[in-house]
Amino acid sequence: MYWNNPKIEIVYPSNLDPIADSLHSGRHALFYDPAVPVDSILYEQTLSVLSDWANRLVQSQGIDGFVQDPRNHYDIANLVKLNLWVHDIRAQGIVKPMLLKPDANPGYYRSNTGESRCRVLERIPEINTVTAFITCHQDQSDQYAHLVSVTKFEQFVALCNGTVGQEFIFTLTDDKADHGLYWFEYNSDLTRAVTPHESYCVSVLHHYLQRHTHMQFSPEWFDNKIDWNSYE
Repeated sequence: MYWNNPKIEIVYPSNLDPIADSLHSGRHALFYDPAVPVDSILYEQTLSVLSDWANRLVQSQGIDGFVQDPRNHYDIANLVKLNLWVHDIRAQGIVKPMLLKPDANPGYYRSNTGESRCRVLERIPEINTVTAFITCHQDQSDQYAHLVSVTKFEQFVALCNGTVGQEFIFTLTDDKADHGLYWFEYNSDLTRAVTPHESYCVSVLHHYLQRHTHMQFSPEWFDNKIDWNSYE
């Protein structure tokens, strides 16, 4: 429901402070954890689930039907992006922190930003923690008292290793929610080469499937180093 809230686009430094605003006059809190265990982050769409979905629809719709159905485009793009990210994260590690909120099960989290990193790490088990911001209700803040409390945009930028002139985008919840910061994103020279547009991903995967008509997606498929530009 909060996805449709206004997106706050700002360039650092700024007189605006969406981080302070996300705290909603003390109703919410934000913390930074440099080492959240990956196995404490819950999510449903594993690489196996995504692979089974793609195999099933390619079988039922055919390659052209699968690619031409706009309902499939978001996850078609994820197939390509996740393949790129497995190799990028193996090479340079994870660049951006996640945004997590507490799950109803104590000690576990749900992701507001960055869930795809968990899918990538299914193929890189040696990375077993991630950096993350944790957004929660003020009533839950005691359990995170050992972490860095984040209260200002400037502090948030520093934890992201941001620089002057960098653009950040935020979406907030409201003062009735159980957490304050709904979503964030920012541009980075370190990730720009592996964040292709959806239309590019759909096109190159179409050509890939046309050349590999009998292939099956699987978690292991994401380990393949594919030159996607050669499928343009």
